[in-house]
Amino acid sequence: MDARVGMIMTGAKDIACLRAFYEVGLGWAHWGPASAMSVMYKVGHSVLVFLNAAYLGKERGEPVSSGSNTSLAVFVESKAEVDQQFNRAIAAGATSTSGVRARDGGLYSGYFADPEGNSWEIVWSPHMPFDETGALTLPTA
Repeated sequence: MDARVGMIMTGAKDIACLRAFYEVGLGWAHWGPASAMSVMYKVGHSVLVFLNAAYLGKERGEPVSSGSNTSLAVFVESKAEVDQQFNRAIAAGATSTSGVRARDGGLYSGYFADPEGNSWEIVWSPHMPFDETGALTLPTA
């Protein structure tokens, strides 16, 4: 797992559907081993781990239908990359939930929902810069 930023998506019920959407539609690079239960992607400087809801439900002793949709963010390096990722998502069939816009605190982001109904925010933040190695620098309190 990439130590920079790790995000786990737990709502996906159909990994094959999402693989087609993210790999073909968005052009996200497949990163690491993939199976019917999980797949990893490298997006910007974030690593996303998709876990099948049926697998997670079984691990928790829950029925498959209880696998909830999730809301996650992908941090990218520039405003231009926000636009690029968001536009690719919409072109691939995602549902826009906000368009791309500037937000309070200097953030710039766009929201979309993928084919499984999971909500995503593609975001650039002036408060979370990338260092010279490309690692995301998380702010300290």
